[in-house]
Amino acid sequence: MDERIAIRKATLDPVGTPVVLAVSESPPIRTEAMHFHTTASEEFWDFTDIVRDVVKRSMVRHGQVTVYTPHTTTSIVVNESETGFLNDFRKAIDRTVPVDAYYEHDDHDVRTENMQEDEFINGHAHVRQLLVGQPSVTIPIVDGEVLLGQWQRVLYAELDQPRERRVFFHAQGT
Repeated sequence: MDERIAIRKATLDPVGTPVVLAVSESPPIRTEAMHFHTTASEEFWDFTDIVRDVVKRSMVRHGQVTVYTPHTTTSIVVNESETGFLNDFRKAIDRTVPVDAYYEHDDHDVRTENMQEDEFINGHAHVRQLLVGQPSVTIPIVDGEVLLGQWQRVLYAELDQPRERRVFFHAQGT
């Protein structure tokens, strides 16, 4: 192996078991939540295996699974989990939406809506979320299998600072 190439991994794997929120047998529906703590901005977590496990537990044979984040500075995306690509993305998003630019969202002399005492300075993260993706993705389930392409992974993107986060998984069908 070339000594210049370090072993690296593009994403983090969530540790733990999702908590069951609701279950129905007929029709099969299952909703689970995963709580975790992110460790950095522009960080990606690979939830693909957990999505597949939730689908297995749901007993859904034909239907869909939705993966959802309730946070406005995070996204769920389906893409390749390859370190070079994700590093390229990080550099591109830093050039496109720099952290140190002026954001009216962070200007508390101007902003009057949705304020709280411990407000983060995170206008850049809100703008990045709109460019990166959505808070959820829905993926078909056929014959009990989640239909993803060969290199596709279900990724959670942290676009703000590290903190406690949640992801919800909702499988439904027949």
